[in-house]
Amino acid sequence: MSWMKNRGWFDPLRAPDDGGAGGGGGGGAADPAAAPGAGDPPADDPAALQYPDDPAKGAGDPPADPAAGDSKGAEWKEYVPDPNKSDEENAAAKAEHDKGKPAAKEPGDTVPEDGKYDLTMPDGVELDQELLDELGPEFKELGLTNAQAQKLADKFIAKQQARAKAQGEDWAKTISDWADKAKADKEIGGAKWDDTVKAASGVVNRFGTPELKEYLNASGGGNHPEMIRFMAKVGALIGEDNPAISENPGSKVKQDTASILYPDDQPKGK
Repeated sequence: MSWMKNRGWFDPLRAPDDGGAGGGGGGGAADPAAAPGAGDPPADDPAALQYPDDPAKGAGDPPADPAAGDSKGAEWKEYVPDPNKSDEENAAAKAEHDKGKPAAKEPGDTVPEDGKYDLTMPDGVELDQELLDELGPEFKELGLTNAQAQKLADKFIAKQQARAKAQGEDWAKTISDWADKAKADKEIGGAKWDDTVKAASGVVNRFGTPELKEYLNASGGGNHPEMIRFMAKVGALIGEDNPAISENPGSKVKQDTASILYPDDQPKGK
């Protein structure tokens, strides 16, 4: 422990407290190494006493002048004119003092006292106010300014948008691959593709609701080979030119949905 050693807690050259027998005989003079001298900090220098190992501290250091802005760790204050100086001297001293003035903070560069943060979302992004209200107190506890919270939000949103774009591109490729697979299918693709599309589209147009069509388009499910296969088979079974199933042979009646989907299940169409 350097502080203890420098303060003389353990010093083999230090003279005994009685100044006598341990001094090597004669006169009882104290050992010069034990006497206050140039190597010891002045008693009236608190900085040197508190920081004995810091060579920058010592009797030669001038006291800090808060008015001049050179007090270490002190809050910066405006220059106070010295009545003992001329206007020119005060102006020069103020100019020198103002060099240490901290930069003015932007309006958003503060920590909201109430924990309420005001964040701006980019176009197309809706602010999740409920989430922000929950995170606000946490941001305040961490000492985040509004500007810092905005920076975090911008980073998060940019990352989420990049991920969403990548996922959208992957999904679009999946839908496109479904269509290519359907076109190459031996049962519904190749030379049969045009008839397959006509039959499947006829089923959707005849029996599908607008909501179903919207779903198939939005989800891309209409491109799935198995969806197309299913619709094409149904379309082939219920072709508009097929005779209606009726209890009276030779007659045609408008078929209900049950008769169309289950032609072999009689009786239907009553």
